[in-house]
Amino acid sequence: MGNVMNFKCPCCAAKLVYNGEVQEMTCEYCGSQFSMEQIKAAEESLKDSTGGNNMVWNTADQQIISDENGKVQGYRCQSCGAEMVADENTAATECPYCGNPSIIPQSFEGLYRPDLMIPFAVGKKQASEKLKEFTRGKKLLPDSFTAGNRIEKITGIYVPFWLYSCHASGSVSFDGVKAKSWEDANFTYVRKDHYHITRSGEMDFNRIPVDAASQMDDATMDSLEPFDFGKATEYDPAYFSGYLADRYDVMESDARPRANERVQNSFRSKMRDAVNGYTEVTQKSESINLTNAKAEYAMLPVWMMTTKYEGKSYTFGINGQSGKLVGSLPVDMGKYYKYMGIAWLIAFIICFGISFLLSSEGITLAGILIPALIALLIGWLYANGLKSAMNTIAPKRTAAGYLKDSSLKFAANVDRFLYYKTEKTEKPQNKK
Repeated sequence: MGNVMNFKCPCCAAKLVYNGEVQEMTCEYCGSQFSMEQIKAAEESLKDSTGGNNMVWNTADQQIISDENGKVQGYRCQSCGAEMVADENTAATECPYCGNPSIIPQSFEGLYRPDLMIPFAVGKKQASEKLKEFTRGKKLLPDSFTAGNRIEKITGIYVPFWLYSCHASGSVSFDGVKAKSWEDANFTYVRKDHYHITRSGEMDFNRIPVDAASQMDDATMDSLEPFDFGKATEYDPAYFSGYLADRYDVMESDARPRANERVQNSFRSKMRDAVNGYTEVTQKSESINLTNAKAEYAMLPVWMMTTKYEGKSYTFGINGQSGKLVGSLPVDMGKYYKYMGIAWLIAFIICFGISFLLSSEGITLAGILIPALIALLIGWLYANGLKSAMNTIAPKRTAAGYLKDSSLKFAANVDRFLYYKTEKTEKPQNKK
């Protein structure tokens, strides 16, 4: 028995049948009609739409750093389990990850030697001043946060990171629509020309960072970017003196998906930016391949502190190289409602005064309720504006900051016309 070939409707994916009366392929589900040339073009576009990504990274074997006893000295947090390496010059009394004070000296198996590291360029005094500046003017900050010199408990820590570099090449396919409309006395018409679009290119990414400590909040570390890797140096134990150094517990293979996501999102975005002149664009497939892909292990400098308020942990960090500060600060809800009420009262007085002056009916129920509702919205917006300023942590979804200059190159564009469909709508005045 010979093979039976079925054609699917490009509009709704239902089965197409040949209609001899109009001599075109017709969809019995949505009513669309297509010439044989349009169907062949659609079939060819499906063949050309290759999917699937090939994202493989190369990682060098990590060497172990240890003393003559095969161990290193450090601290373990009894609360979150974090293990941090230190020397005799470091006095750790509080866990920078969870804020727990019961952190005790201990010996560990050796520390993995980083391929590179960035030394601290921001001192503890500078870091403390930056935190004070960050908290200054925050109207919703609980008074207890800055009391008792908590800011002085900031800790310098070398955080483990995987750095991903690669050459990415491939293509992304889209469905595009160009629409034009016109009308006559009775109907409005919209013709939509459908296209298969492919954009291909290549680009290089250099040292996309992904933190390698499970206790570390990924969004916090993302927010501290960028680091200047042009000032990175080879490992030297002297740089660790006086600081903690976290032992990585996220394997490179487990951190890789976050790097892949950022590369993919950046590649898609660049290809999408090259699609112009369409009223509708929908991505259909992609094929992204990595070459010269490697992962390096690095230790990067971060000042950290975690504090607890009403049972929740709040963390802030400072980039130990650039001084950039990000944080998630606690919100005093009592102050939140206080400032909302103050803003509401001020806005209500102003709105009510304007309403009263413009009204010829004097004081009415509507004249009170409407200004009250407008003032409530203004108070809510004001209070939430104060609240949003308490958190400057945001995860990174792309690797745009690590795209090498002048590495972006495009191949020839492919814009293949598939079919068109015209829709007509009867004008309201002509409907009975």
